[in-house]
Amino acid sequence: MSFSSSRNMVWFFLLFIACVGLWLYSTTPVEKVYLPDDPQAQVALDLVKSHASRKDGTVAEALSNMVEQLRQQGVTLREGDWRVATQGEDTYVVSKIIREKGSVEWIEREFAWRVNVKERWVKVISLAAQGLMPFENLPPLPHGSEISRSVSPSLAAMPLG
Repeated sequence: MSFSSSRNMVWFFLLFIACVGLWLYSTTPVEKVYLPDDPQAQVALDLVKSHASRKDGTVAEALSNMVEQLRQQGVTLREGDWRVATQGEDTYVVSKIIREKGSVEWIEREFAWRVNVKERWVKVISLAAQGLMPFENLPPLPHGSEISRSVSPSLAAMPLG
């Protein structure tokens, strides 16, 4: 075996390893997170992701399970990246958008929470995110005192018509 052919084999082997590495890198999904240049932003994101959900353990697990269920049903979707925006000194907005392909157009669901890292609370601020949160963490209904008011006996006893 000549020196030239062994050198060609080494180059071929290195090229093969590089191609396999590039293929693995390009096919492995990477979860992107958009954070402001603030160390507390990561804390806010972690508070939301690890917060208890209504059914599936944590919010991150519930979102992951929901996306997997939609994919199993054959729904074409695009899962957005986690985003964190500063809203005040210790307050952040954490969000994630999931777009589903409808029959005519895309349907967009924004899952969003307001987080205070100093006081360690998470509040839901979007309708889509309310479906993931435990009932005790949901905001009160607008005009809740009017909706839950009991019916007076005199009105209930009146015949209709």
